[in-house]
This record gives sequence, structure tokens and C-alpha cells, in this order.
Amino acid sequence: MEGTTSPDLTPEQIQHFIPFDELSVGAITELLPHFRFYRVDAKKVLFKRGEEDSECHFLLTGSVDLADDQFRITPIKGDDDENFLALDASHSIHRHAAISQTPCTLFAVKRQHLELITTWSELTQSWQQDDDNADWLETLLTSGLFNRIPPGNIQKLLSRFNERPVALGEQIIREGEEGHECYVIKQGKALVTRQHNNKTETLAALSNGDLFGEDALISNLPRNASITMSSDGVLMVLTKEDFDVLLKQPVLSYVSEDELESLIADGDTGTVMLDVRLPQEVAANPLHRAQTIPLAQLRNRLNELSNAFVYVVAGEGRAEAAAYILSEAGFEARVLKQTSQH
Repeated sequence: MEGTTSPDLTPEQIQHFIPFDELSVGAITELLPHFRFYRVDAKKVLFKRGEEDSECHFLLTGSVDLADDQFRITPIKGDDDENFLALDASHSIHRHAAISQTPCTLFAVKRQHLELITTWSELTQSWQQDDDNADWLETLLTSGLFNRIPPGNIQKLLSRFNERPVALGEQIIREGEEGHECYVIKQGKALVTRQHNNKTETLAALSNGDLFGEDALISNLPRNASITMSSDGVLMVLTKEDFDVLLKQPVLSYVSEDELESLIADGDTGTVMLDVRLPQEVAANPLHRAQTIPLAQLRNRLNELSNAFVYVVAGEGRAEAAAYILSEAGFEARVLKQTSQH
């Protein structure tokens, strides 16, 4: 069988199949280089039962028989309404053998790429919001974070970004590693995942204009999640040194324990203490009247907070990362300086 990225394969044909039915024509067009189009003659074996396969196969035209371990036959025809899934795609080791009954045309895609595309699509529900054409710079500059940066810094910041092409399936950040850069998606899509109890949890879907990787730069702690591209794309990359000077320092503000008492007593806005340490640390040394949200959960629990309050964040080195996340989301946040700090 012969495989190519062929002009015979169109986005509209791919859209007929799940999960690509949720993607725009523009999004599928960008993914076309990752699809393999091929033809087979009649009476050819496409794959064997028990065979491991790194690809998922989709039937465009012709007729294929799937045979299980009891030699029961399920015929699949390209023009059937029921033909909207990959052939025998539920497992990486085939449970059926597939034999072409007529000349057929098919396309295949790497299973790992299909998982990334499917997960991103499910998280965002649909790509009909035209995110593919969203201007990354406009998205970035209209975020709450940039309202807190001096205008002069914004111009310097934009000049320090370096452009980097990336590919579907490429892991940009690996959980547990030390961070030296942060990133903005200029074009493309990515998934945020984390290991928990030996399983991979998918936390979020990212798209044009989204900033990521900054948490480790602020806290100087290892990366707390992995970021993997779910499409080809382009990233804008900023070094830790430039990030510290142009983003971190202008955004973060600090308050001492003495100043905190005055802020609570005299402030026009209500003040809430937020403790971002782990539950075990909080239990061993609780902070009076503090709301507790571990740093790793903060992004997913921002809806529990209110813009009506000033948040003073405690949690040692993690407090800076938490305050930055809050500022990025449009909250007013300050870092509590411990008495031992200078």
C-alpha cells in the first residue's frame, strides 16, 4: 500500500469522521500534513488481529470486512452512514483483521496525534469560535495581566520574544523539570497535563495568545505540569531573565505582616488571606482566618474568588507564583513577606 499527503484527501472528507467533525476546515487544513492517504487493491490485508498499530485508519471509499477472533465478519462500506469512526480504533492492538473486498481509499493518522486532537476538541467543545484566526498579540495585551505593566515595558517585552516553530505532538514543557523560559502561543493549540496517581490528567486546552510556563519562573520550583502541542504552530519564547525584569517585578507587590494589619483595618476594600501551601503544611502550621487553595489547584478554582477583595497570599516561595496567577486573571493580589524575609 502506498501512503502520501495527497490532494485527493480534502478537509471536507476528514470532517465526516469523529473527532474531526468538531474542527473547522481551516484547522483540518493545518493538520493535513499529519494524515497519510493511501489506496489498496481488492483482497488485501490492511491490518491483522493481534497486531500493534501506531496509526488509526479511516475508510473513504470501497468496502472492508472486519473479522474477529470467532471469524465473524462485519462489513464496512465507505458510503455507509455508520462509517464515521476509525476502523477498529479502540485499542492500539487490533481486535479484528481488516481485508479489503474492493479497491479502497483510506487515510491514517498517528494514534498519539489523534488522542491530542480529540482531547483538545473535547475540552474546548468546538473550534467554531474561530480561534484559528485570533490575533495572539491582541489576546495577550488585552488580558488582565497587561493592565498592570508599565507601557514602556510592553514595548521592550515584545522585542525580547523569539519565534519558534513547533509540531503536533511536541512536548514543550515536561513536568518536574527546571524552568528557564515561558511561552506565548502565536499560532496553534496545546494541552496541559499532569501526572496524578500514575495517571495522566488533562487540565486545560491552550490556544492563540495564551501564556504558559511562567509559574516555574516565578516560584523557582520545578515545572508543575507538562505542555504538549495538539497542532503544528509557532511559539513566542521569553527567557527567565527578561521575564523577571519586564513582567514579574512590575506585576508583583508585597506587604509585610505589620502592613497587613493596617490594610485589614483601614483598607477601602475587603482583604482576604489566601494560603497556597499543601494541606499537610497547613494542618501543621495553620494561618488564622486564611482561605486555603493549594497552588496546583489555584487556576482551576479562580471561580471561587471575587474581584471585590484584595488577596494577600501566603505560602513561602509559592506565594509569588500564586499572586502572579491572580494578577494575570485580573485580581488584586499581594505577597505576604514573612518576618524572616529581607
